[in-house]
Amino acid sequence: MNELKLKEMNAEKIIYLYQPEGNGEYGEILYTFSDNNTVIKKQSKDDEYGRYAHKAELKVKDCIKRNVLPLKFTQAWY
Repeated sequence: MNELKLKEMNAEKIIYLYQPEGNGEYGEILYTFSDNNTVIKKQSKDDEYGRYAHKAELKVKDCIKRNVLPLKFTQAWY
C-alpha cells in the first residue's frame, strides 16, 4: 500500500510524493511535460527494493494519462 499526495504542479512538471505502507520517509515521482516522461526522482529509504516506487510511478502515469490528478490518494494492491 502506498499513500500518494501531490507535492507540486506547474507548466513544466508534476511531482507526487509516495509513502510506503503509509508511514516513514516519502519518495518522489516526477513527471515532465517536455519529454512526457515519469521517473522515480527519489526512492524512499523505507522502500528497500524499489517495489513501492515502481507501483507509485505506474499509478502517477495512469492518473496523468486519464487527466485525473487527485491531491491525495491511497494505492493498494494484492
